[in-house]
Amino acid sequence: MAAIYSGIHLKLKSSKTSWKDKLKLAQFAWISHQCFLPNKEQVLLDWVSHTLVSCYNKKLELSDEIIEKLWTYLDNILHSKKLQCLLKEGKTITLRFSIAQVINERLSISYTQKTLTDVGTVLNCCRSILSISPLTIIYTAKSELLVDLLSKLSWLACWQLSSEDAVSSQLFEVLQLTLGQYLLIQRQQANANRVFGQVTKFLLQPCLLLRHLLTARVWTQGEDGHGRQHLNREIRNGIEALVKAGIFQPELLPSYREELLPENESRNVKKGALKTCLLPARTIQMVLGDTSFCQPALQEKAVASSVPLLFKLFLESYNKAEDHLVCFHMLTKLFGCLKVACLQGDLWTDQLSPSEWSPELLAVEQLLNSVLSSSIYNVAVDRIRHKEVQFHFYRQVAQTLVNHPQATVPAWFRVFRALISLNHLIVEPDLDDLVASAWIDAEVSEPRTKKAQEALVNALFQTYAKLRQFQKLFEEVLSVICRPAAEDLRLPVLPAGIKAKLCECLLELPPSQVLDVLYLILEKCQTSIIPDVRGDSDMALKLKSMSSLLHSVMFNMRSLDDSTPLPVVRRTQTLLETMQRGIIQTLLDLLKDCWAEDTELDLWLEKVVDSVLLLACTWVATDTLFGLNCSKYVSPLGKAALVADSTVSLSDFSAVLPGFDAQYWEKITKLLSGSCSGSRYCTEWLMLQKMKRMLMSSTCHTEALRQMMQHAAAFILHSGKSCMTEVVEPEPWDGNAGAISSSTYPTAHWHLVVSNLPVLIPYLSVNDTLYVADVLLKTLLVNQMQAASSDSDDSLISVEKVSKDFLHSPLLPEMRMLHTSFISHIVQRCASVLYPAVQNVASQPLRQLSAEGIPWCEAGFPSCVARERPKDEPSVCWTIMEEVAQNILSLVKMRSFVTLEEEDLRMLLDLLEIISVLNLDSLFPTDHARLFLLLLSLTVNTRANGACSEARSLKFLAACFHLLARLQTGRNVSSSFKVLHASDTLEAVLTSLFVVCQTFASALTAAPWEEFLHEIQVFLEHYLQIVLERRLSVKLNMEKFTSFLATCQPHGASSDLTKHWNPAADQLLLVALTAQCHVLTLHVQKPSGNWKAEETLLILLKQAMLQAGSTIQILLRNSTKGQPLPFAFIPCVTTLLKADSSCTQPVCLVTGEDEQKRPQESNRHRQLSHRDLYQRFYTQILRELDLAGGSVQFLSSALHFLAVFCSMPRLLPVQETSVAVFHSVKKLLSGPGITLQAIQSIEMQLAELIAQLVKNCTNDNFCAILRLVLEGLDICSAWKQNTKQVLSAVTLVKLLLGCPLNGEKEKTFWLSSPQLVTALVMQAKEASEDHAVIPTLIVLILETAAILLRQGGRILSNPHHITLIFGILLTVPLNHLKPEDYYGIFLGIHEVLFSILKCYPKVMLKAAPSFLCSFHKLVVSVMHEGRQKGDGGMSDEMEVILKCAQLVERMYSYIAAKTEDFTVFSAFIVGQYVTELQKVTLHPAVKKHLTEGIYQILDLCIERDIKFLNASLPMGVREVLKELYSDYTHYHRTAKQGDEKYKA
Repeated sequence: MAAIYSGIHLKLKSSKTSWKDKLKLAQFAWISHQCFLPNKEQVLLDWVSHTLVSCYNKKLELSDEIIEKLWTYLDNILHSKKLQCLLKEGKTITLRFSIAQVINERLSISYTQKTLTDVGTVLNCCRSILSISPLTIIYTAKSELLVDLLSKLSWLACWQLSSEDAVSSQLFEVLQLTLGQYLLIQRQQANANRVFGQVTKFLLQPCLLLRHLLTARVWTQGEDGHGRQHLNREIRNGIEALVKAGIFQPELLPSYREELLPENESRNVKKGALKTCLLPARTIQMVLGDTSFCQPALQEKAVASSVPLLFKLFLESYNKAEDHLVCFHMLTKLFGCLKVACLQGDLWTDQLSPSEWSPELLAVEQLLNSVLSSSIYNVAVDRIRHKEVQFHFYRQVAQTLVNHPQATVPAWFRVFRALISLNHLIVEPDLDDLVASAWIDAEVSEPRTKKAQEALVNALFQTYAKLRQFQKLFEEVLSVICRPAAEDLRLPVLPAGIKAKLCECLLELPPSQVLDVLYLILEKCQTSIIPDVRGDSDMALKLKSMSSLLHSVMFNMRSLDDSTPLPVVRRTQTLLETMQRGIIQTLLDLLKDCWAEDTELDLWLEKVVDSVLLLACTWVATDTLFGLNCSKYVSPLGKAALVADSTVSLSDFSAVLPGFDAQYWEKITKLLSGSCSGSRYCTEWLMLQKMKRMLMSSTCHTEALRQMMQHAAAFILHSGKSCMTEVVEPEPWDGNAGAISSSTYPTAHWHLVVSNLPVLIPYLSVNDTLYVADVLLKTLLVNQMQAASSDSDDSLISVEKVSKDFLHSPLLPEMRMLHTSFISHIVQRCASVLYPAVQNVASQPLRQLSAEGIPWCEAGFPSCVARERPKDEPSVCWTIMEEVAQNILSLVKMRSFVTLEEEDLRMLLDLLEIISVLNLDSLFPTDHARLFLLLLSLTVNTRANGACSEARSLKFLAACFHLLARLQTGRNVSSSFKVLHASDTLEAVLTSLFVVCQTFASALTAAPWEEFLHEIQVFLEHYLQIVLERRLSVKLNMEKFTSFLATCQPHGASSDLTKHWNPAADQLLLVALTAQCHVLTLHVQKPSGNWKAEETLLILLKQAMLQAGSTIQILLRNSTKGQPLPFAFIPCVTTLLKADSSCTQPVCLVTGEDEQKRPQESNRHRQLSHRDLYQRFYTQILRELDLAGGSVQFLSSALHFLAVFCSMPRLLPVQETSVAVFHSVKKLLSGPGITLQAIQSIEMQLAELIAQLVKNCTNDNFCAILRLVLEGLDICSAWKQNTKQVLSAVTLVKLLLGCPLNGEKEKTFWLSSPQLVTALVMQAKEASEDHAVIPTLIVLILETAAILLRQGGRILSNPHHITLIFGILLTVPLNHLKPEDYYGIFLGIHEVLFSILKCYPKVMLKAAPSFLCSFHKLVVSVMHEGRQKGDGGMSDEMEVILKCAQLVERMYSYIAAKTEDFTVFSAFIVGQYVTELQKVTLHPAVKKHLTEGIYQILDLCIERDIKFLNASLPMGVREVLKELYSDYTHYHRTAKQGDEKYKA
């Protein structure tokens, strides 16, 4: 047979054979064993290679289809398992070098034609060649071919990334392979000049462009996967390695020195070290300056992106102390490649948009940051040795950017921040222009730019504060403020962010510097502004800015106290006197003259008024604060200020501010009567300060004083009343009193009122208190979109935030009058929603609950409000609430409902949310009863419109019942029972719900319906609990409730609800019966010592139980046959079973009672009442477990029922054992619909059920259970890809480990533990092969193994079984995982290691190397993932890595604690650590934890270990160890020795 096919070689060469036949013959020859051909594989490879080469050399003309089939044939050969087997066997198979040239040529054509359509097979062939070592020789033997391939692939990748098409992952995988191969070849080449030439000529441009495009690419949702990001990162890292090894080799350093250093600096450098003198820096400049390789716009961005990278790589290669000047000159060369270096005049600015400025400035910023981090700029060395060459360069950069301000670009601010960090003298000559451009005149709105601006200004503050030159900085600031400016350019001098930075800085400054700044501001005002302010609007605006600045500095400086030096105190007193006489009094006199001329309130006059009031407030508040805190301080007011004279007019402020008499106050308030501005806020603030001073200085409160305080409080409140009632939404406020406008005034006013309510509220009238409560409620009921916008900046104050914070504070309940008024307004608002039109008051119970004039809180209202009444006469409030309660019940009986629209429901839900915030224990009895009646009325007297969303209607009812249930936990819960009997309440609730339920027929399977039923059940349980606990006519109320429920059965003869009945009412009835049985069961099981009460409860429970059982059976008969059990039935039957079992147990006798008196009681109710029902449910649930899928609610209820059922073994049907239930659970867990998340959700119920099964089963049954588990762990399940089966078995092992075992069962389990360990190890190894199951199965196996090890510490005796676990740890992969999956696996490995370390000390004697190997895997992983990745903050991924670093630190401390086991290995652990540390640059937070951990291992090392490491480690690693040990000695060991001095 072989002879038949022996002539194939001749046919392939024959010109007579068609190419289709040749391809068929070649394919047959490759796959067939019947074809005999000497060296067949090599012959076929040579044939296809020669054919393809001939086609591309034009020696052979073939169609495109045949050429594509030839490439496919070559690809099939290269990918075939046959070729791989032959190569493994050692057979020599080679490819021709010419095929590499053809591949390169084909890729070049593809790039020229800008298409990838016909190149996919070629890329596959290329990938195979580069992946197979014997074939890679065609590229590695001739590096020019590999360089050409890498260049072509890079240009292709650049073209694809520049296009709008989806990116081909195939191209980038081949590119990564090629890059890896080239890096291997590059390291082996000895000729540095040759490598430099190759890289700069062929690779530098495409690689830098590719890196820029990869960095700037915004990946689409389809492209952006974890694998794609990893590939992207690996290619960029490869490019950086290529560039660094290609153009910055150590051998090239002499050439860089020769080129870059001036002649006088390089005269000591040996010349002629290389055969040819290169100009490497110039060559790199030429490559970067070439604009022919891509579009100019893209070229500029690529250069801006590449320049910082090249400089960083240059520093990494050559940054040594003796070469710092070389590094600087390289910086100047690279900086010259940027367009920003060519700035001349103002012409170029007009040609660039902010988007073009951004990459240039970003490049400059990165360059300067590299200079900072590498420390190549030493101010002293630069000045003494190099004639300030670096300083002049940085100075030129700063001057250029100051002349071309770009306040819309964040990088512009960051560049100046870096320059200041280098040397503040660089920017000092242009400090005034910088302050103007970056702060005073900069209009910044974008958040990122704001952040950069604040960082720059903060750097200025910190720098000049450290230099003790803060006064000098403020001289420049004040000079900029005093510059002429148009009105529309006069921006607020202290935005919120900059003000916060100034406040932080002022707290750190010594008082003398702060006083210098304040004197500067006062001097500037006195000499430059106030003399010319009259009639000059610009000067008035400057005065306003100065006042705002003065206010901010004085309010945020450190206060004087008794520790302040006396000279500082006296200087401060002088400052305040100067401020009062020279500024405030001068401005007041100026205003007096203007008023005498009857001048209108012009702009300049308005700003002067603003300034003088702000300064007056500042002066008064500062003087008061200093007087309180410092006993050495003497107020300019003198002793007269301490005496509060209540006869003085309210308008006279001379007692708190000299010279500010009633005439000035009345004129100012008259001028401000129609405005809402900062001046009005200041008048309120001044009045408040006067109130506080009067309260502090008064020893006794007279009637005159009280009246004055009432007038002052009314003035403050009424001052902003008109603005608070406007429709316009107020804007957020930054808290700066000097920056209040008409739009932010309402916020500032409300903030002032609310924050000072403890002072104001005792002096507010009833109407004012109601007004405050009204505004509080209105501001809380803000639109959700408005609330979202106001929460956008946490540093700003909004009206909603102020009200919300006050509502959540403990202050509101303390103000009883306001608290009650607030509840009244809530009731009023609910009434206005329910009853928009005035009708019969009897049909509007909520209007009666909020009627005006009724003393709902008599203690808080003046005595004149509450009328005198006899002692026996009930309170008006309680009388009204009783009437309201009866009205509510009568409306329920009449079936009279208020129909609610969608908008009504939304408004009521907002009100209910506000009620939910109130502290229930702070409610007074009347308020508690009113809220109970309000919620009851909303529940039973309303009904949603049929057009409304059922979900929203159910949410509303659920919210009402949730609050009703919470009210039952309040301190004054008994107050609600004063106005309504418990049975009447329960009957009203259920009657109305039975009627309303007919509208929810279509929502019975939705989540809102389940939540609604849950809230009803919780309310009923809480309410009945209160009735039983407080013994509120227990027998009467419970019997009435039971009889009512008996009439509510769907087919009850006396039921008048039958016409309203539906399945929803069935479930509601079940919930009521369940709640009743549950509460009674709890009280029956809890002995009270009162036999009669217990007997009564037992009778009530029997009645409820019988009724519930009969109801369930009726409903089951009415349900559709063959359908699954309704979900609501299961909890009800579970509760019924618990109640039934309680009735079968004997009632506890009262202590000391003769047991003979009740001989029959101890043997009663031995038989369960509804045994058949429970068994039917048990059988049905076992059948439906498989059909449940992922329905967590059903499964949790069903498993809980099974747990209760299996706790009574006598209930199990004949010939059924616990094994059947266990088998059903195992089948459930391995079912198709179950997921790991579902298992975690029902884990508690599963554990309860398994515990009951194990507890009540026989030893034989337990053995059967273990066999079922081990069957699931059989390795065949993994081989058959039956992951669910394995997941089920591992979950059951974990659950069995949580069961309390004893006796024979415990012995049986631990005898099988070796099998369990072996099975877990094998399953983990198989699961590690499948990336899809790693996050689910591996984590569960690790958790189970950790629990098994911890519990088997005293039982598992064979060390082999423990060491097997290390197989899991070493097999589990830790790469290419999502952050949450990574942390789960990392934590699992850590827990297993900790369990071994803690529980198996004997095993650790021999297994320490395996332990350390597993732990080192964690260390390497956390180092790799915790690398520094750009300038980003603390991302979610980094948060996970930080947790893992903490686990590593903790494990290091555990290892260090086991000194006797690990002393020998301590040097080995440190060596491993520093070897890995040398490869990466860690994120600072990660490095901190790892360093703290390794320090504890270094504590175990002795001097000999350190010497051994220094001798054995490589050079680079040795440097890392030296630095680590130096820090350890300096920080850790010194602190430890200091601590040990105090140890016993």
